[in-house]
Amino acid sequence: MATAWGGAKQYARRLNDTPWLTVLGYAYASFTTLAMLMWLLPAQWRASVKGLELALPLLLFVAKDLSQIPDVPARLRALRKAGGGWLSYPAACLPPGLIGLMRLGREQRRGFLCWLRRESPPARPDGLRLTFHEQGAYSTVIAIALWSVLGEMPINAAILPLLVKDAATVQAIHLALALGGAASLAWVLGDRWRVRNGYHVLTETHLDLEIGARASARIPRCAIADAKALRQPVAEWRRTHPVPHRQTVNITPFDKPNLVLRLRDDASCTITHHGLERTGVRYVFLYLDRPERLIAALAPAA
Repeated sequence: MATAWGGAKQYARRLNDTPWLTVLGYAYASFTTLAMLMWLLPAQWRASVKGLELALPLLLFVAKDLSQIPDVPARLRALRKAGGGWLSYPAACLPPGLIGLMRLGREQRRGFLCWLRRESPPARPDGLRLTFHEQGAYSTVIAIALWSVLGEMPINAAILPLLVKDAATVQAIHLALALGGAASLAWVLGDRWRVRNGYHVLTETHLDLEIGARASARIPRCAIADAKALRQPVAEWRRTHPVPHRQTVNITPFDKPNLVLRLRDDASCTITHHGLERTGVRYVFLYLDRPERLIAALAPAA
């Protein structure tokens, strides 16, 4: 019994350490896989397993939510010490990563409105420009996303009546798909407005990181212990550097990181990542078009 309880606690810690985006990816993969398998089952078996493709992703969300319960008392004590408002207490009981994704979605929608109004993104500070989209895959990924969203809607509209015979159900699914496509389009265009002409900046005092609304940080130069090229996948790097996920952050558009910053133990900087303010980060993974420029610029300070 003690061994089983210890294994459950270890699994809960690992799940709590797993980012919400990873959990959402697992949920989507399980939903699509089970949905396709349902079509392969004999008709007499489908009734007994009906709804399983929705139940498994929901179980993943519930497990992820329950895994962060041990952190709730600490957040409530911190709010009480900081004198937070009464509305902040219920929010502190919710998963922080999920709230961060909701904030990120709000900022992406604001970016979409700015794109509609043809506004210019905020100016970046002066210093050494460190680009990340000139040689990266960002433009390609955005083009694929736009093509997928715009191309999928007419295809779904043509195929759906062949699969579903009830007219009311077809209309409801059409409405849901249209709303989902519009939300996806707003997210993609809002992100493009923020990221398209963005870049990181190394000033005389700090390293200013920003990838649209997804990530931002102002790291003092004195807080950076060293900067090294990363020539291996992050998963392989983690096997040789066993640090918790909460002490690492990945600040890249879509490309694999090619540089890792190691921050000093006493670094007191806050990194905003996917709408969530994070402290205690020790390693920052970056993708840069020319990582050697940042390594050379930080070499004297290291």
